[in-house]
Amino acid sequence: MNSITCVKAGTGKVEMKEIPLTDAGPGEVIVRTLMATVCGSDMHFVDEMDFLPPGTPMGHEAVGIVEQVGPGVTRFKQGDRVAASCLVGCGSCDRCMDGDIQLCQTFGSPLNLLFGCQGQYFKVRGADISMAVVPDGVDNEHAVLATDILSTGLGALERAGMKAGDTVAVFAQGPVGLCATASARMLGAGKIIAVESVPERVAMAKQFGADVVLEPAEAVQRILGMTNLRGVDVAVEALGHQATFENCCMVTRAGGAVSSVGVYGAFPTLTLPTGGSFIHRQLVTTLCPSGRPRLEKLFAIVSSGRINLKPLFTHRLKLSEAPKAYDMFREKKGGVMKIALEP
Repeated sequence: MNSITCVKAGTGKVEMKEIPLTDAGPGEVIVRTLMATVCGSDMHFVDEMDFLPPGTPMGHEAVGIVEQVGPGVTRFKQGDRVAASCLVGCGSCDRCMDGDIQLCQTFGSPLNLLFGCQGQYFKVRGADISMAVVPDGVDNEHAVLATDILSTGLGALERAGMKAGDTVAVFAQGPVGLCATASARMLGAGKIIAVESVPERVAMAKQFGADVVLEPAEAVQRILGMTNLRGVDVAVEALGHQATFENCCMVTRAGGAVSSVGVYGAFPTLTLPTGGSFIHRQLVTTLCPSGRPRLEKLFAIVSSGRINLKPLFTHRLKLSEAPKAYDMFREKKGGVMKIALEP
């Protein structure tokens, strides 16, 4: 079987290319793509991370139809509508047995990333533990979001121990930050402070539940003023920049948590402030919570109507136009957030 798939063509470049796809092996499933998208992580892989060589199939967020089932797969059949987590697991190592599929020791990071979703077909390893059937009440858009950024945004708050009534600041309202903002509202945050300057993202942050949206340059001073110098209970860093990380530390109260989910591709090291904002704070990082149980939980949340992230999809293109989607995403053309890529 062959698949016309978006592949890395060099630093800052992608192209559509016909690539071979071997039959589904033990524990594997081949999926025909219904919808995929471009993630901020894809941009880091293409623009900044040279360890991924040219020819690497791109994309790790998709929903599709089971085309072929390999030996040993018991939960899926041909024709099922499915989505797989962006990080796959073997289901039998210590980390997978603990429920941390994203930390699979057998496949190992970053090799457990689901590559090749921006193509006609893609293959899922460890399908029984890494993939889930999409219920009828969940549209393709939310199925795609559940595979990565919804799980990551919600996970940022879960890992930080956010409680109902907490004051939460979310720095940067890109797709992941907006998922964190919407999740904070769903979880019952008392006050949500978003930090963003792009007008379209400011508007969407308010739509998703932010009580106030601040300009980045004034965020620290304004947040400390709004909280009577106490600081917020949870600050989420969703950009991946040194300055944003420092600002999160500065606005977090003693005993609070800084939750970092930004991808620091351009920052191989971070400097941690060691002044007053360093003392008695938690720092947590989150790798997208993954696996079938996680997907099923997210699908249940979506089915309940408690969260609606469909407005994130601001543009639609043909799957064959994936390289154009990379250009749009990189240049943030036309208020782009998520681009639905469909056959």
